[in-house]
Amino acid sequence: MKKSTLIAVVVVLVAVGVLGRRWWVKSDSEVAALAAGPAPAAIIPDSTSVVLAGRVGAGGTEPVLAKKPGRIRNVYFDAGQYVRRGTIIAKLADYNFVTAPHDGFLGARQVSVGEYVKPGTVVTSISRKGYLLVPVAVPAGSPAHVQPGDSVRVWATSRPTRVVTGVAALAEDTTGGKNLEIRCPSRSPLRLGEAASVQLKR
Repeated sequence: MKKSTLIAVVVVLVAVGVLGRRWWVKSDSEVAALAAGPAPAAIIPDSTSVVLAGRVGAGGTEPVLAKKPGRIRNVYFDAGQYVRRGTIIAKLADYNFVTAPHDGFLGARQVSVGEYVKPGTVVTSISRKGYLLVPVAVPAGSPAHVQPGDSVRVWATSRPTRVVTGVAALAEDTTGGKNLEIRCPSRSPLRLGEAASVQLKR
């Protein structure tokens, strides 16, 4: 074999080795990207939709009152917890109980274990509705198109990948726009008081 041919073969083998190593050995950034996988899909507004901002609520609140006197023995709820009508939320020392008057989300505790309460003492608050609401205002002249009963997409602004389906209720606004009330199931991944986004079709 001629010397020039031998040199050419060696060069080819070295090049193949370098390229092969580069294919197998990834940089730290490449490894991290592969491990992370594809980015989660998020809602991206386009020309066929309008996104409006709102805040998660549940139709306002009303107080939950103690009906009997006694000392608080146990409290069985946390703020924001969803309960059904009749759920025991506090127990008094003489085996009287405070129960939820209807389905809804409970507010902060207003009593502590060991505290003596009288009839009418506020134990906590409960939402007037048993489902979540996201009120949004549609400005006059907006291209958004929605009718009562339409399904719309809702998500917490800070968590755009967790999208839920809500149902729109429509009420006329005296300012010339429209008020929408988007109703979402009680188990939706939304928290009372947090900012939410609502996607409407044009």
